[in-house]
Order: sequence, then C-alpha cells, then structure tokens
Amino acid sequence: MAALYSSDLVPLFSQPSSSSTITSYLNALTSDSSIPEPEIKTYTDAIYHNYYSLGLSLCFDPSKGLESVDIYNPSPNPPPKRLNQKPSPVYSTPPGIVLNFTSDTITLPPKKEGEQPLNIPRSENFKLVKGKTGRDLVSHLGEPSRKGAGGWTGLWLEWSSVPLKASIPNGEKEVKIGIMVELRDPGANELLTEEGRKKGMGGVWERASRWEWSNIKFFKVDQ
Repeated sequence: MAALYSSDLVPLFSQPSSSSTITSYLNALTSDSSIPEPEIKTYTDAIYHNYYSLGLSLCFDPSKGLESVDIYNPSPNPPPKRLNQKPSPVYSTPPGIVLNFTSDTITLPPKKEGEQPLNIPRSENFKLVKGKTGRDLVSHLGEPSRKGAGGWTGLWLEWSSVPLKASIPNGEKEVKIGIMVELRDPGANELLTEEGRKKGMGGVWERASRWEWSNIKFFKVDQ
C-alpha cells in the first residue's frame, strides 16, 4: 500500500461518501486498485466507514460530508480474548504517514517568563511509522494546542491547525489540517532508560513523551 500523505486528505473534507474524489483516493492506497468493502457504523451525528485492511476510518457528518480520518497503529500486544468472544476486526498499519511541513524550523514557547521563544530545526518531511513517540511528534509539530487524558481516549495531543505543503499541477501550495494523536499507555510493560530509572516514573506527561502513538486523527479546519 502506498504511503499516506496527510496534505492529500484536505481536498476530501466536506465530500460525501459517494464522492469520486474519495473513491480515487482510496483506489490509490490499494495495491490492486480494488477498494475493500467498509464496515459502516451509523450514529445520530456521524457515519463511520471502517476500512480495516487499509488501516483507516472515515467519519462523515450526515449533512456536512467527511469531517475526519482516523489512521491506526495496532498494538503489538492485544488484550487476550475472552472465552467464546467473537474476534474483533483489526486494523492494518499503513506503511507510513507523511507530513510535509512548510518550513525546516519550529518555534517552541519560552520555558520561563521573559525568555525568548526558541527556534529549533526540524526535517521538512516527517514520516509517522510504528515506534514513533509523543516526543517525536512534539519535536516536529511543536507544543499542542490542547492535550488531555481520561475516558476511552486515554492520553491525547491536539494541534488545531497545522500548515503543510501540498502538491498542485504548477507547484506547491499551503494547506491546513487539524491533528489529534492518542498515545498508547504501555502500563506494566513500560521500559525506562537508565536515566529514567534514576529519576523515577515522573509525571504522566513526562512518561507519555516515551509512549508510542496508537492512532492519529486528521480533521477539517477552515482554510
């Protein structure tokens, strides 16, 4: 399956599920140009098209079209199945999610009041694959607009509007997309570095910087 370029998702937003634009995009992700049948789950305010073999889920608003796309990073240690439990569908992991940034630097807020913001270098092309952590994401996306924990989502980071480069026939243009990432708590399996063992477990966000991503949501923002 081809790599997923996050900027390519922007033209899909607000499109209905029957859109030829979405069909063409899904076709491009498959190796044999045959789109698998999605599992469709319908709720009052959203309709999900789950493409397990492609590793993604499309969320449609019944009146506004495509609102967001979730891409999953399956756990290497899924919970054991209960007796007589029906197997749950498992998402495949895409080969890589590429973010093409508009600059090779990122600005981090000052650590102390009165200090200047810190500009640090970053790669203009970031590939999110298995093994990437919360620290990897913050070092490329900067401090999140929001973050939280609790409930069924666990720990999450959100960037409300990320500028990216998108290819167009005559060159490139800037587009913006929202990003929300959930991090996988390894629980008792968490491995600490030697430095980490000396410092102790630390706060939850300090620990979460070492956690792998579990899924990433790209959502529509006003351009």
